[in-house]
Amino acid sequence: MATMMAMKVVDFASQSLMEKLERMLIEEAALLAGVEDDVRDIVAELRSINSFLTVMSTRRNLDDQLQNWVQEVREVAYDAEDSIDEFECRLRSTGYDELGVKGLFMCCYRCLKSLKARHGVASKLKKLKIEIEEIRKRHDRYSHLNEATSYGTATSLGMADRYSDPRIIGHFVEEAQLVGINQSRDMLIKWVMDKNYLELTTISLVGFGGLGKTTLAKTIYDNPIILGGHFQHRAWITVSQNYNIKELLKKIIRQISVSKQQVRDVLGCQDASMNTEHLLNMMDDSQLVQTIRGHLRGKRYLLVFDDVWSTEAWENLSIALPQGKEGSRVIVTTRIMEVANTSCSRNRQFIFKVSALSPVLSWELFCRRVFEALDYNCPPELENIGREILQKCNGLPLAIVTIGGLLASKLDKNLEEWKDLRDHLGLEKETNDMLSKINQILILSYNDLPYYFKPCFLFLGIFPEDYEIRQKQLMRWWIAEGIVKGIDGFPTEKVIERCFKELVSRSLVQPSEFDENGIVKSYRVHDMMLDVIISISRKGNFMMLLNEQPNILPRCQKIRRLSWHGKNSGLMPTDIDLHHLRSFTAFGEHVPLKDYRKQRVLRAIDLEGCRKLNDLHPKSFSKLCLLKYLSLRNTRLSKLPDSIGDLQNLEFLDIRGTNIQELPNTIVKLKKLVHLLAGHYLKEYFVKIWIRIPVLKVPKGIRRLKKLRMLGMVCADNVQLLQEIGELVDLQKLAISFGIYGQDLARGMLEETSALLSKLNGSLRSLIILQVANGDLKKKLKVQVEEVRKRHDRYSRPNEAAVSVDVANRYSDPRTIGQFVMKLNSWVSTKIKISSSDG
Repeated sequence: MATMMAMKVVDFASQSLMEKLERMLIEEAALLAGVEDDVRDIVAELRSINSFLTVMSTRRNLDDQLQNWVQEVREVAYDAEDSIDEFECRLRSTGYDELGVKGLFMCCYRCLKSLKARHGVASKLKKLKIEIEEIRKRHDRYSHLNEATSYGTATSLGMADRYSDPRIIGHFVEEAQLVGINQSRDMLIKWVMDKNYLELTTISLVGFGGLGKTTLAKTIYDNPIILGGHFQHRAWITVSQNYNIKELLKKIIRQISVSKQQVRDVLGCQDASMNTEHLLNMMDDSQLVQTIRGHLRGKRYLLVFDDVWSTEAWENLSIALPQGKEGSRVIVTTRIMEVANTSCSRNRQFIFKVSALSPVLSWELFCRRVFEALDYNCPPELENIGREILQKCNGLPLAIVTIGGLLASKLDKNLEEWKDLRDHLGLEKETNDMLSKINQILILSYNDLPYYFKPCFLFLGIFPEDYEIRQKQLMRWWIAEGIVKGIDGFPTEKVIERCFKELVSRSLVQPSEFDENGIVKSYRVHDMMLDVIISISRKGNFMMLLNEQPNILPRCQKIRRLSWHGKNSGLMPTDIDLHHLRSFTAFGEHVPLKDYRKQRVLRAIDLEGCRKLNDLHPKSFSKLCLLKYLSLRNTRLSKLPDSIGDLQNLEFLDIRGTNIQELPNTIVKLKKLVHLLAGHYLKEYFVKIWIRIPVLKVPKGIRRLKKLRMLGMVCADNVQLLQEIGELVDLQKLAISFGIYGQDLARGMLEETSALLSKLNGSLRSLIILQVANGDLKKKLKVQVEEVRKRHDRYSRPNEAAVSVDVANRYSDPRTIGQFVMKLNSWVSTKIKISSSDG
C-alpha cells in the first residue's frame, strides 16, 4: 500500500516534467534548438511511464524490484524537471536593452551564455535518456504489466486484497460501543422510529475515518427495539471504495429474502431446476432493481449502506428503494460530506456528524481496553504516561482501542515499554501488525482523493502537530511549488478553492477559524492523519522532517522538501545533501540554514516566526533564480540583502513583523512580484481602532513592478511615490501611510491621492490610509475621497455583483450569501479607512 502511494507521487513528478517539455516544444522551440529529438523521445517515454503507473497503482504487495524501480523513476523525473527549469530560467535572464558599445558587448555575452546553457541542457537531456533506458532494461518493467493482467495473477492478487482489506480486520465496535455512544444512539433511534415521518427517510452519518460511524450504525441496526418487529425487512450492505453495483444489489435481494418464484417472474424464466443464485447471475442491473423494488413496495424496511465513498454509488443504490409512507428508513455512513448532503432526506435535516470522544470518555475507553479488572483502574505509576499516549489519539476511538489492545496484550505493564511506545508511536504504526490497521483505515481517505489533489494533501505534513494552517499561506505554497494548476480552462485560484472544499468534505482537514463572513481562514489536521501523511511522504521521498532529535536519514535519497521543527538552537547535519532542495520551512525560533546559494533549485522558503533570525548572508539569494515564495514574517531581520534582486521569479514576499524599514534598490528588479507585504497593518477591514504601525520605505522605480496586486504597508513620503503607485494598474489591495507634513506638501499629497484613486479605479478593492499626525490632512482626505467616490462611481453595482457571484460559488447556503452581501454593502460605503495614530 505504501508503494502504491509512492507511485501516485511518481506520477505527479513525471507528469509535471512531461507538461513542461511539451510546452517548450510547442511554444518555445527556440530554447531547445538542437535537442528537439531528445526531448520528443523523453516525452514519449514519460507517457509510457504514466500509463504503466496508472495500471500498477491498482496493485498491492509489490515486490522489492518494482519498489526500487519506482524510486529510481521518481528521482530521474525530479532531476530532469530541475534541470529544465534552471535552464529556462538562465536563458531568460540574459536580456539587455541598452544600446551602443556596452549594449553590443552585453548582446554578445548573452549569446555565449545562451550557447553554454544549451550545451548544458543538451548534455543533461542525453544523460536523462540513457538513465531512463537503463532503468527500463534493468527492471524489465513491462513484464510486471503482463503479470498484472494475467488471469492467474489477477485472481491471486484479488484474494490477497480481499483478506488484507483493513475494513474487515476485526471489529473494534464491540469495545467502542461501551463508551460515549449512548446519547448519539438514542437520538438516532428516535429518528429511525419517529412515527411523524412516514415517508422514506435517509439518515447520513458522516465523519473522519476511525470515529466509529460503523459502530454507531451497528448499535442501531442490532438494537432490540429495531429487532422487535417494527421493520419487516432489514439489510446491511458494505459498499466500500471499489464496489460492484450488481453484487451489491444481489446482496440486498439475499438479505431481504426475496423468493425464488419472484426472481423467476422478473427474469421471465420458469425453469424450476435453476436455483436462486443462477437466476440472479442471469439478471442485468435493471432486473435486479426491479426485483428489489417489487419486494419492498408497500413494506416498512431498514437498510444500512455502510462506507459509501461517492454520490454515484448512492444514486445507483437509491433507485432500488421504493418511495412510500410506511416509515421506512435508510442509514448511510460516509467520510465525505458531499455524499451525506446528497443522500440525506428533508433538506439535510437528518445529517449526523460523528465527533471525536472527549478527554474524559477517551480515558474511560482506554482503561476499559487495557485493564481487565472490574474497576478498570490504571496504576498511578502508569497514569501520566498513559494520558500522554492517549493525547496522541486525539479522541479517535479506532486509535484508542487499537493502541489499548496492544498494551493489554503485554502481560507485564511496564513503564519503560509504555514510554517507548509513546516516543515511537509513528514508527510502531508502520511496523507493528496490530497498530498498522490504524494507518490502513485512515489511508483509505487518501487513496480516494483525485490524483491532482494528492500532492496538495501531502503538503500538510510540513506543519507540526496542532498547527493552525492558514489557507492563504498554504495556497501560495502550492502555487510556488507548481502542484496546483488550472484544469480545462478552470483558473488556478478556483482549483485551489475546490481542493480545500474537497479536503474538508472528505473529513481530511477540519476548519478551525473563520472570518466574520464565514470564510475559512485556517485548518487543522488530526494527529493520526498527520502521521499517515508523514509516512507516505517519507516512503515516497516527497518530504523530509528534521528536528533536534537524532534522525535516521536515508543517505541515498535526494531531499526535495525539508521541514525543520527545532524549538532550540540547532545546526543542520553536515552530511545531508541539500543541493536538490525545492522547499525549506522552519518552525521555531532558530534557523539552521541562512545561506541558500547552494540550493539553486529552491522554489519556496518560509522562515515565519524564527525570532532568532537577525541577519542573512549578503549573497544568500544570488543563485535562486527559481524561487517564487519567500516569507520572513515575524523575524528580527533589519534589512534585506541586495541579492534579493536576483530572485527574478519571485512572486510572493512577506516581511511583516520584521524590523525592516527600507527596501533595497534592487527590489525593483523583481518583475514577477505579485504580493509585497510589510508592516503590521490590521487584517480586518471593519476595525476602526488603529495602533501605531511601523511602515516601509520603498525605493524609486516601484512602478516597474507591474504585476503587483498587493502592496503595503508602505510609507508615502513623497508625491513621486504616489504617482508611481498609480501606474500599478493591477493593484487590488493597497496600504499606505503619511508622515508629518507641512501644509504645502500636505496639499500636494492630497491632490495626488485623488489622482491615485482615479488611476486605480478599475482594480482596487481595498485601500487603507494611515495618517500619522496631521489632523487637518485627515479631514481634507475624507472630503477628497468622498468626491472621488461620487465622481468615478468606483463602488458600482457590477463590482458588487462580481464579488457576490464569487461568494455564491463558495457557499451554497442562501443565508450565508445574504449575510455576506449585506456586509459587503456596508463595507462599500466605508471602504477607505483613514485614521491617525492616536485612534
